[in-house]
Amino acid sequence: SFRCTTCTGDHSWCRLCLLKSHQSMPFHKIRFWNRKCFEDDTLSAQGFIWYMGHGGKSCPCYGDGQSHLDQDSSVIIVHSSGVFTHNVSWCWCPGSHHEHHLQLLQAGLFPASITRPRTAFTFEVLDHYLIDALECKTSAMSFFEKIRLADK
Repeated sequence: SFRCTTCTGDHSWCRLCLLKSHQSMPFHKIRFWNRKCFEDDTLSAQGFIWYMGHGGKSCPCYGDGQSHLDQDSSVIIVHSSGVFTHNVSWCWCPGSHHEHHLQLLQAGLFPASITRPRTAFTFEVLDHYLIDALECKTSAMSFFEKIRLADK
């Protein structure tokens, strides 16, 4: 069974219910019961896919028998609560923005690159960095290290 340390209340989920309940909460931290104790786990390791452009649902333009694997990619996302790696499924609908950096922006993520982005930042973490940099004179490296250490 799984539990989420970010959600409030006493929850215990099977894998499928965990993924369904966290489709819109990709930055929650989960733990897995290994029959002895709870150990840290990730939504990504349990099969979480962040679908771009369709409110948490798969792009309908993939077709019935088509695989997502050839179009998907792994993206490292820096958030205020830690650094996450998520499998991302891009939207390929006609008339939509096929550029990955634009889809990330529409999802509220700032891509580190406009050509094949593999790293993105939430606007929340960028706001926190701005405050730290202006008020505390924190360097980008120190701020990232703080987030990385808080993730453990």
